[in-house]
Amino acid sequence: MSEKRILYSECIRIYEVDESFIDSLGELGLIRVSDTDSNRFVEYDELEELEQFIRWHNDMDINVEGIEALHHMLARVKSLQAEIENLRNELHFYRSL
Repeated sequence: MSEKRILYSECIRIYEVDESFIDSLGELGLIRVSDTDSNRFVEYDELEELEQFIRWHNDMDINVEGIEALHHMLARVKSLQAEIENLRNELHFYRSL
């Protein structure tokens, strides 16, 4: 875990979201919320995805379960795109022989 993190309460204040929204994202494993002795934090490297999830929630009225499904589908699409690119490169290599 990096040392760069934001207080959970500051994150809620800055992004103007309910605590339950971020808690739900954390419970589903979509973002990491870390606990220390007396404070909770969100890692800075999680903020880009958190902002995306907040936009989906606010702009498109997608609930947390929908966000999870959409996140999973987009991750799968990226994986398939990388696989296609690898196969294209392999095909190009064999065609050049």
